[in-house]
Amino acid sequence: MNDKKPIFIQIKEMYERLIDMGAYKEGDAMPSVREVGLAYSANPNTVQRAFSLMVEDGYLVSIPKKGFYVHKNKVDRYAALKNELKEIINKGYSKEEIIKELEDIDNDRN
Repeated sequence: MNDKKPIFIQIKEMYERLIDMGAYKEGDAMPSVREVGLAYSANPNTVQRAFSLMVEDGYLVSIPKKGFYVHKNKVDRYAALKNELKEIINKGYSKEEIIKELEDIDNDRN
C-alpha cells in the first residue's frame, strides 16, 4: 500500500482490479474483513468501509453473518471489457497503442 491515497481506497481498488481480472469469480467469497485487516495492517473498520463502497459500486454483495461475495454484474462487466478489447484489436490497433492510450487516460485522471 502506498500513502498517496487513503488505505480504504487502496484496498477497494486492489480488490476491484482482482475481480475485473477474474481472480475472483461470481459468487466467490471475499476474505473476511479481519483477514484483510491483518494482511494489510489495517483497522477492520477501514476494510469494512472499502467493502461497503464495493457493495455500492456493485462489485460485492453483503450477506449478513456470512460475509461479502462477488456480485454477478461485475463479472459480466469484465467479460464485456474483454469483448470490447477484442473488437479494438480486430480494427487493427496494436497492444502497444492500446496500452499507451490507457496510460494517457490514466495520467489525465490523476
